Amino acid sequence: MSVDEKVELNETCDSCGCFAEIGTIIGEGDDVMELVIEAAAEADAREKFAAYEALAKQVTAEAKSSSELSQGPDGVILKARLQFTCTAEKLIFEMRARSL
Repeated sequence: MSVDEKVELNETCDSCGCFAEIGTIIGEGDDVMELVIEAAAEADAREKFAAYEALAKQVTAEAKSSSELSQGPDGVILKARLQFTCTAEKLIFEMRARSL
């Protein structure tokens, strides 16, 4: 393989002058999303998490979820975990979750 055929490790954006090293944006094995949802009541926290779960299932039906509820100073804290099958699915989820 010649030098011209190799993928450059540092790519520079011509329009904005930014550069990123391949692998810093999408890291192999980065397929777990951890969320902390604070709410006044348990029902509110679970409702918010249900929206995240539904979105994860839209990305992949194989997404797995778990959660743990605890009392906080102003209500409840729901610590949740979403496990995707690959890093790309997690990245897609993160981009879509901005609307929630």
